[in-house]
Amino acid sequence: MSLPQWIALGLTILAVVFILQNRTTVRIELFWVSVESPLWFILAVVFVVGWIVGVLAARGRYRQRRTH
Repeated sequence: MSLPQWIALGLTILAVVFILQNRTTVRIELFWVSVESPLWFILAVVFVVGWIVGVLAARGRYRQRRTH
């Protein structure tokens, strides 16, 4: 495994531990929508969305490099 992969693995483990330790219920308000949910669920959703954005951004950079 390369250094960036080890760093990504370490950050993923850290994020999972952080998510599991925050189990209280919180209220999230975004514009006119208000939702009460366990904090671990909100953190997990944000983590997955961030991961997807990172994968899509990396894929776009890879395609851009291939075409030039």
